[in-house]
Amino acid sequence: MTAPFSQRRRASARRSLLALAMALELIACIGLAQATPPGTIDYETIGATPLRALGRDLQAPDATTSVLFGARLANPAPVAYEQIVFAVRDAADRNYDLGHQSGYTVGTSVRELTGSGRFPAGQYRYWVSYYANGRWTDLAPQRSFSVTAAPVTDPTATRPLGAGTNWVYRFGDEFDGSVVDWNRWADDSSAEADHGHGNPGNQQLEWNQGKNCSVSNGVLSMLAKRESVRSPSGRSYDWTSCLLSSHKRYNFRYGFIEARMKLPAAAGFWPAFWTFQAPGAQQWNETDVFEYYSDNKSRLYLNQYVIKNGIEQLDSYIHTTSFDPSAGYHVYGADIAPDATRFYIDGQLVRTTANVSQIETSILLDHFVYAGKPPAATTQSAITWVDYVRAWQRP
Repeated sequence: MTAPFSQRRRASARRSLLALAMALELIACIGLAQATPPGTIDYETIGATPLRALGRDLQAPDATTSVLFGARLANPAPVAYEQIVFAVRDAADRNYDLGHQSGYTVGTSVRELTGSGRFPAGQYRYWVSYYANGRWTDLAPQRSFSVTAAPVTDPTATRPLGAGTNWVYRFGDEFDGSVVDWNRWADDSSAEADHGHGNPGNQQLEWNQGKNCSVSNGVLSMLAKRESVRSPSGRSYDWTSCLLSSHKRYNFRYGFIEARMKLPAAAGFWPAFWTFQAPGAQQWNETDVFEYYSDNKSRLYLNQYVIKNGIEQLDSYIHTTSFDPSAGYHVYGADIAPDATRFYIDGQLVRTTANVSQIETSILLDHFVYAGKPPAATTQSAITWVDYVRAWQRP
């Protein structure tokens, strides 16, 4: 039976409305599917030379997340820049530059520059800047972003990244206060021959002092700067820096230690996360979770040095990274166990050595200035950033 025309028209209208609703739902679903996920840069077309597009992946990051920045560059004729960088400044114009590249050439084919970084809560602006012909040139436009505060972390509920769950939290610092907790840390170490603060015989140029260690926005800043200091021994230093040791509050033989850190970009610095024999011990025992010489951003040195039965057992290993340790935060850890020592980076096991700790040791963080390849004359300062330090032991 055929329906009257008016009924057919109403049915047709209902079908049209249903089809429209389904189409709108499909568009909404496509829009959700196409939302930019972390790690995928949302580019804004600039259409200028050499900067063709600029963007970042996270539009509303918090202080626990790394932001990935990207720039697409092309030029009608090849041009070489001595240096190129993402310039990042906070509201007080403090420098958070990242993604630094040297000897960077841009030609007719589009080239993508990227860099990642994590930032304290606040307001920021960023742009691309290059150095050529003796001067820096800032490329327009500048863009802004905001970072919200990090959620509060209960360290006792944490576990080592990549090393299982059978651990009990024993010591650490989230650096959530406004100053270094000097009841928890010391600014000297028995590893430093000159009154616990300097060691020129170890190719160190700096005098380490507590006032170069500062805490804000959940991060420890370890500042090395050109500054003349005379130590109690009468020795002169041209640099000061920061060192922290746990020896007042925490010493251990076996356990897992971990730190999340961002390392300096400028050449001439030698930060490390390591252990050294506890005060009073006369036997060399050192585990370098990592050492980093900032003139070479592709290498980390994972070492363990012990003396067993009066014989030195030195295990030194160079790990080639797949990332630039100065471009963003990474997690460095070591499981110092009775059977072996296992080194982890970002939760991945990268090295195992049969060397094991012989005695109790302390945890150290440093930001040494390296005499072997010192900073350029134009370098006045550099910072190593530490998000947290944590230590666990087996129950």
